[in-house]
Amino acid sequence: MNITQKTTAELTLQLTLQVVENDYIEEVNKALTKYRKQASIPGFRAGKVPVGVIKKMYGESITADVVSNIIGNELDKYLAKEKISYLGQPLPDNVNQTPLDFKNGKEFTFVYYLGLKPEINFELDNSIDVTLTNIMSDEEDVEKYITEMRTKLGTQSNPEIVSEADVVIGSMAELNDDGTPKENGITIEKTSISIDLIKVKTIKSKFIGAKVADIVVFNPSKAFKNDTEIGSLLGIGKEKAKEVTGDFSFTIAEVSHIEMAEMNEEFFAKVYEGATITTEEELRAKISEDIERTFKAESERKFFNDMINAIIKKTDLSLPDDFLKSWIIESNMRETEDKHIPIEELEKQYDSYRDSLRWQLLEEYFVVNNDLIVTEQELRDRVKEILGLQAFGGDLDANKDILDQVTESVMQNKEEVKRVSDQIIEQKLTKFFKEKSNPAEVNVRYDDFVEMIRKENEAAA
Repeated sequence: MNITQKTTAELTLQLTLQVVENDYIEEVNKALTKYRKQASIPGFRAGKVPVGVIKKMYGESITADVVSNIIGNELDKYLAKEKISYLGQPLPDNVNQTPLDFKNGKEFTFVYYLGLKPEINFELDNSIDVTLTNIMSDEEDVEKYITEMRTKLGTQSNPEIVSEADVVIGSMAELNDDGTPKENGITIEKTSISIDLIKVKTIKSKFIGAKVADIVVFNPSKAFKNDTEIGSLLGIGKEKAKEVTGDFSFTIAEVSHIEMAEMNEEFFAKVYEGATITTEEELRAKISEDIERTFKAESERKFFNDMINAIIKKTDLSLPDDFLKSWIIESNMRETEDKHIPIEELEKQYDSYRDSLRWQLLEEYFVVNNDLIVTEQELRDRVKEILGLQAFGGDLDANKDILDQVTESVMQNKEEVKRVSDQIIEQKLTKFFKEKSNPAEVNVRYDDFVEMIRKENEAAA
């Protein structure tokens, strides 16, 4: 078989494969012989069908199958031998491919084209302008978490009178301007209100001190800060909640009160099982440490994503776009039973796909060229660490034999191994990016960080 290549455009290669009879005739004859032994044709004894009959009936399809298999194998060998780095898979060149006659032909010419990977030569340095945003914990964050845990671990009761921290459960009905029930208005048989979420003091005061069976009249659009809360309260959804402007009656059926857990060693032990915490100061220090750890993960994830975007923009890797679009269409047809992805949809999604592919290539470049490859031992150690945290609170020596067995089991799960491997690579790359780019750092509170992310997402949308 003769294979030749020709560059047809930037990062696009055309391959021409010329197949002569000697390349495939032996395999075709073997297949015909096999068919002859197995064929059951009326008028002939089993296994005694003449070769000429078999060839006439099946020769064309057998030749096509054999030649197709040979083409696939030889193409793979050629790409490996020539060390051609390509994207996706080679595609038939339908423009330059001449019709193939497997019934009468002896020699066949196949034409393929493929997209090549771009050459990457990029040195990461501090010219990449990305800021590392450090999220700082404060007493307000610690106090908020303690309150949440004291509430969660507190004692629930059902008093007759509503107090500020209670939840009231009851029914609601929309009212006319004169206070009468509105015909065909919004009604809900059972809903609940957390008194501390009511933003208007005058409305909140209507509930505080009220009793079971009392009716409180109020305006939900004034009591709550957004349409999502109003829609949830009335069971009508966010969009319909925008139309709510008038008063509703709320008939109190039940009051739920949580007596917050006391700040003592029993409470400390429930918040951090297995840890020895004896004072409130120790608890606050531990909570602050955990919050900072969580914040650090979010901060580094943002830095990592920002670096990806900045590097993609700066490198602006060229890709064989026309080839990739064709390959996406062909791949989609194989996955969805010969259904073409609409070209309009492909064009809308292509930029996102292209940037994703650019990052895959850049990530591979950084990992390979900076010795950031994840070893099997690193994977095993990380899996064991994760399992140890989940099952034994981080004590890897506890139940070591069980931990080793479960680790080995997880290591056989390819999807889980890839997930853990991706985590390790992200951490390695984040550290590498910090060292090479020497980013400027800024400290913000968590609420400010969330607002920053919200604005960035809005701008991107």
